[in-house]
Amino acid sequence: MKSLLMCTPVLIALTFAGCATVPKQPKTFDQLGQFTAYPLNNKSFRISFQAGNNLSYGTAEEITLLKAAQTTVKNGFRFFTVVDDPSNARIKEQRQAVIYPSRPYYPYGYYRRHPMFWPDPFYDMPQVVNLDPIQVSYTIECFKTQQQAPDAFDAQLILQSLGQKYGLSPTGDVLQPPAPPQNKK
Repeated sequence: MKSLLMCTPVLIALTFAGCATVPKQPKTFDQLGQFTAYPLNNKSFRISFQAGNNLSYGTAEEITLLKAAQTTVKNGFRFFTVVDDPSNARIKEQRQAVIYPSRPYYPYGYYRRHPMFWPDPFYDMPQVVNLDPIQVSYTIECFKTQQQAPDAFDAQLILQSLGQKYGLSPTGDVLQPPAPPQNKK
């Protein structure tokens, strides 16, 4: 009985440690945020992306460019240009908030007097969070050959270079993430 009581804290610690090491399933390209792609005419499309949490504006632009390349290839084109319209302009002011950590349970002076005190340099650091989700929209015009628009993006080249990073094949198909390795006992 005594050995069982001594092993209980170890078993509880191992249980919590085991739960903490379960890997998260990676997201597919379609799960990174909300996409919309609708045709404006037979060779122009409006591509929009609303990012999920924890994505920077630069990453959202890169994902939107990749979605534009995917839409171009899926509609039988190879090259596209981003049409310069006012809705493509980046919003300079994004609403942000500063969040401060909650106050400690014990008075601040208590920790200073305690002999085992080790100050946490990151405890009092405020965090800046975005209140509004990041949204990026492009109007693209598609072309079959480079001669029609010499400064156009090559959609196949974009899919080959950036597609693998976000889980797209060179043809624009969404790849399923690899299954996490199973622990063999």
